[in-house]
Amino acid sequence: MNKKTKKIAVIIISTTISISLVFLLILNVDVKKVEEEISYNEIIPEEELTDNQLRETTINLYFVGEDNELKEIVKKVDSKELIENPYFIALSLLINKNDDSNNKTYIPEGVKINNINREKECLIIDLSKEFIENMDDNIENQSLAISQIVNTMTQFNEINAIKILIDGSDDCSFKNGNISFKQLFTNED
Repeated sequence: MNKKTKKIAVIIISTTISISLVFLLILNVDVKKVEEEISYNEIIPEEELTDNQLRETTINLYFVGEDNELKEIVKKVDSKELIENPYFIALSLLINKNDDSNNKTYIPEGVKINNINREKECLIIDLSKEFIENMDDNIENQSLAISQIVNTMTQFNEINAIKILIDGSDDCSFKNGNISFKQLFTNED
């Protein structure tokens, strides 16, 4: 047998074993140990998984907890929605906080996502002017709002830096001028 034939044989055997195991789980087979008369039950799902459940995946959203520290919240989403633009979906979920928890966000209400583009390892996020106009004057809260966005978006392996534009321009800053948008934001900031 040559190498290619051996690989095919291994794949066929592995697939057959995997299918057999799945088939046994589906049939809810009881395994009995005859000599000790002990019965073991395999774990069987109580219901069949739907197509939507099979497509579910999770993304991490970063909110501010009671201690004013960033807190990772895991959100289930349909992976089919993430195919076209996962960054837009993740940022939309972060901006439009819709959970009933005690977690808060410092991203101002009314902020809209104008555009999101990826250039190599940098994600360019264009937000509406409400991001700076409705932002709290407290620099710590401003930093937390930016950190919420940066941490949420850098969970994607291909993203290492975030560039934030306001209505297409980086020539702006928050009202108190402490944070300028000319810089790139990274998870280490």
